[in-house]
Amino acid sequence: MKKFFFSAALMALASCMTFTSCSDDDNTGNGGGASNIDPKEVSFIVTSGDPTTDLTGGVYMKVYNDLSTAKNGENVYGTADAVKCYDSFTQVTYNKTSGIFTGYIYARGASAEGIGRLKAGLRSYQVENGKMTEMGSPVLVSAFGNTGTFGTYSYAAQISQPYAMVVDKTGAGNNIAVDLTRYAIDGVNPNISNIVDMGNNQVAMVVNYSNRDSAAVAICDYNLNIKKMIYDDRIGTSVGAMRSVRYTQSGTDDNGNIYVFSGSSATDSKVGALRIKKGETEFDKNYQFNIFAASDGYRFRKAFHISGSKFLLEFYLDKNKYGNMDASGKMAVVDMDAKTLTWVTGLPDASTVSFGWGDGYADAYYLPVAAPTSMSGGSGSGSSVTPTIYKIDAKTGVASPFMTFGNGDLLKAITILKQ
Repeated sequence: MKKFFFSAALMALASCMTFTSCSDDDNTGNGGGASNIDPKEVSFIVTSGDPTTDLTGGVYMKVYNDLSTAKNGENVYGTADAVKCYDSFTQVTYNKTSGIFTGYIYARGASAEGIGRLKAGLRSYQVENGKMTEMGSPVLVSAFGNTGTFGTYSYAAQISQPYAMVVDKTGAGNNIAVDLTRYAIDGVNPNISNIVDMGNNQVAMVVNYSNRDSAAVAICDYNLNIKKMIYDDRIGTSVGAMRSVRYTQSGTDDNGNIYVFSGSSATDSKVGALRIKKGETEFDKNYQFNIFAASDGYRFRKAFHISGSKFLLEFYLDKNKYGNMDASGKMAVVDMDAKTLTWVTGLPDASTVSFGWGDGYADAYYLPVAAPTSMSGGSGSGSSVTPTIYKIDAKTGVASPFMTFGNGDLLKAITILKQ
């Protein structure tokens, strides 16, 4: 399947940023938490590129209101009421605590008019009253592998390097060196897979080792000082990959429980998930979800929280092909409490489209779908498809069109402004 949000090997760049400290007084959490807000009152951002130029055409971002009403024939790219960025984003995040939207710039999508030609980095935007205002200057990074938020911060972990670029709500960056060498096994240091907010100045940093197939999590403070490392060999390594990009396979549910997934272990019984209960810093010895068995033998690349205890998993298309360059796009909803799996129906053929960066809210997952382009990776060879954001019902697994767009839009992401 072709992907909008892919990464190739990012170039090593000299970083130029303002350094700040991640305060120990930041006790707010940015993960989990059920919302009782009526979807009619919920706003969201649609990020779109140019289908003729893809990464080299920059992006436009538009804030919409009312998540409950379907819309047809929308346009974002090039419109006067959208915010323009000369750089193209390959991933996006939204920090509900700080109200900051972050776009992550792949070096090949950087613009001389923007962050600078062939420079990777992050741009931060304050979202308030339906308006997006850029905060500070873009922050340069080198070879980011995965991205996310915690506390009032956004971050980009650097692939195969013990660094995380942490950006505060003013847009200032702090390239934190994480002391992972203390936890080397047989001379091999772990790499950062994801940073999951636990609240109260604490995160679970999911890490992976190239020489072992088991789960590993470092419990850290918001300055990324490691307090302890925990291991569990009931599942395999927790990280997804395509080319050089690294996708997270972990996250919190609405009750604050952390789920750590392993989607592509070569050992069948290790394809599954473990849990760290809210308030705990050890794996729950009484919980294991065998997703390999539940899916009838498929492996998966990505995991996204929807709401409650439900997650969306992106599976590989072929049971026997689950490597770095193999195609994925077979979707399923898993209920982590009930340990059930429901295959998603109603989406276009995954081998002929690109899936953008989606988001979950109130028992539904919103997934951008459009035709692939020559700049994207994956298995599709091109198709003619109406750019559409699908709404996946987490109870039934049925996907239906939520928004359609004109052919001048290359849908990158939908970001729900959770509160």
